[in-house]
Amino acid sequence: MVFAENKVALVTGGASGIGLAIVKKLLESNVKGVGIVDFSEVNWNNAKSSLSQKYGNNIYFVKADVSNKEELKNAFEKIVEKFKNLDIVVNNAGILDEDNWQKMVAINLNGVIQGTYFALNEYLPKYRSAEETVIINTASILGINTVPSLSVYSATKHGVIGFAKSISTQEIFKKSNIRLITICPGWIESNILHKQEKDVLDIVAKELYAICEKVVP
Repeated sequence: MVFAENKVALVTGGASGIGLAIVKKLLESNVKGVGIVDFSEVNWNNAKSSLSQKYGNNIYFVKADVSNKEELKNAFEKIVEKFKNLDIVVNNAGILDEDNWQKMVAINLNGVIQGTYFALNEYLPKYRSAEETVIINTASILGINTVPSLSVYSATKHGVIGFAKSISTQEIFKKSNIRLITICPGWIESNILHKQEKDVLDIVAKELYAICEKVVP
């Protein structure tokens, strides 16, 4: 991540899983600072021991629920106040809970959209330290394909991709110098999976395998 050197980043869901991996990669790339936004202090307590000793001055944790507009805005404010700049925003926070699908939509889709708008319209234009900046949104392989057992999760990730396709136009980039990147991870061992029942994971694994067979015969 050469573009990250001496920059300030904000990563939602940054205390575990994919978000924590992104945080570590940013820190290895000599960023000026990383603001970690996560709703779970437990996740943060588990993560900080591996970060604080080496990068203590470069990390800052803010507890916030990305589905709450005011909490998310407050997180942006605190991170800008801490590091004085903001150049990279990673909207990564997500959950997997088909039974509580309203909350999942609020976090996985609404949180990404709100974080993108905060970054695009307010914080990156005002606080960036370089001419070109970047927003990275985490979708999923299930934003490209679907599985029957995770219908709402798939819908939220399709929404993230659809939103990106609509908003990341050349006209917007030329006007703002803010690049929008959407990543679509596959099956990754993380807290989001560890919280699921084994029989649920077995079903999802079979459904994902069927998708892969169609793509790569």
